[in-house]
Amino acid sequence: MNKALYRIYRPLNFKDVIGQEHVIKTLKNQIENNNIAHAYLFSGTRGTGKTSTAKIFARAVNCLNLKNEEPCNECEVCKGILSDSIMDVIEIDAASNNGVDDIRELRENVKYPPTKGRYKVYIIDEVHMLSQGAFNALLKTLEEPPSYIIFILATTEPHKIPATILSRCQKFDFKRVRVDDIIARMKNICRDINVEIDEKALNLIARNSGGALRDALSILDQCVSYSENKVEYEDVVNLLGTVNIDFLFKMSEYIINEDAKRALELLNELIIWGKDIKHFLDDLVDHFRNLMICKVSDELYEIINLPVETIGILKSQSERLDLNDIIRVINILSDAQNNIKYSSNPRILVEITIMKLSQPILDKSNESILKRIQKIESVIRNGIKIERQVSISGKENKEIKNKRRDIVKDVKDPNVEEIEKLWPEVLDCIKRDKNVSVQAMLREVKSFKIENDTLIIVFDDEFRFIKDRLNRDENKNYIQNVINEVTNQGLKVKMSLKSELMDFRDEGKEDEGIKILENVFPKDIIEVKNSITDV
Repeated sequence: MNKALYRIYRPLNFKDVIGQEHVIKTLKNQIENNNIAHAYLFSGTRGTGKTSTAKIFARAVNCLNLKNEEPCNECEVCKGILSDSIMDVIEIDAASNNGVDDIRELRENVKYPPTKGRYKVYIIDEVHMLSQGAFNALLKTLEEPPSYIIFILATTEPHKIPATILSRCQKFDFKRVRVDDIIARMKNICRDINVEIDEKALNLIARNSGGALRDALSILDQCVSYSENKVEYEDVVNLLGTVNIDFLFKMSEYIINEDAKRALELLNELIIWGKDIKHFLDDLVDHFRNLMICKVSDELYEIINLPVETIGILKSQSERLDLNDIIRVINILSDAQNNIKYSSNPRILVEITIMKLSQPILDKSNESILKRIQKIESVIRNGIKIERQVSISGKENKEIKNKRRDIVKDVKDPNVEEIEKLWPEVLDCIKRDKNVSVQAMLREVKSFKIENDTLIIVFDDEFRFIKDRLNRDENKNYIQNVINEVTNQGLKVKMSLKSELMDFRDEGKEDEGIKILENVFPKDIIEVKNSITDV
């Protein structure tokens, strides 16, 4: 029967344990100085080497030919422990032996000394699974153990262990194994078993292992079985049901650009491919978490477990986002992760989530409101411009041109004097169009001013109602068309009061500002005024 890779390549020496140098150094120093404690607690996430280290330590303290504080694995005691023929090292699974009677039996066996080695070592795995009564029974033995007894307790949940037990143990925390270390280990194994695998595939396996080397080797084992002698990136994606990094960059790009249509189309592709939507949410959260790290830290390679070139792309993408935007996205995605467990239609839930991400106006969170306020502040700083064109039907346009053809002048660079000179012809043209009310109001014009390509028609302050009336889109654009027909120019028109001239701004960015406002607030609540004093 073939063994799994993680069993075949289980560490046999301290030097083979990956990523736990801080633990190994302390244990080897204790062996060297003959300063062995009677109880140890090894805590950490699954697959980080707790049980393997415990077994190596158990052989090292009993080895007959110890070299550099490493077990030789060749002497009678080491071979006996490895083959389970010597009962000086006892492994207990607390998940299935968690009762008081099990621990009482252990207490009885503690009385008997080791048969071959110096120490009798008890390795209790998943010790947090013991019942309260079992812990109480174990406590007496931990308080006054025989000199030849060593307890090694291993757990993934140290917070569940009573303080009375913790205080009697030397505690060692096993860290998650770094992606680079996992990749290096898998490369060596692939070389040993003659399997070709590309770098991207190794990286994807390592990232999906959650820092657990055992999980990484299990995934690798599955990939090798699937692909035989050559493992490619797409093979790993297909087996894991995960989303590749290019997909995540594309989706996040659509979210940043607030392009809901393309984001939903991309999500539909994901569903067609048969990918797991929950995995997609998890991967997207990780992606924006990495973007957040890029915004706040320079030590990226220690925190983000991705290749150097991928981190470079992440950093570039993060520069286009505010930290507030990233936090908003992560909060929305986290809510979706919680809600999807209870959703009867996960697809719709994720589609709504994508809409919220790419359309901040739909999101009522504090981060979204802050984002919209920031946009408004930007509009205020840069000024606002409204620019709309009147659409004239073909027949009406032809009639107007025929009426005006005889009064068109060839004015190349108009100045105020030329506008004043042509103004009677403008009024006459409006009269011919039978737009009497507009003509009557324009007779109250005080003066003109030209700034850039905008003609400012100035009224005395007492004629504010006329200015407001003529500044309505239909009137202003009609006047603008007439003036440009008469002067043969492409001037923009603005009505203003004499007192407002000092407040006049270049309106070159107004259209863009209105679009931003309409993205921030519903269109039906926006009213745009034409001067600062109108606000």
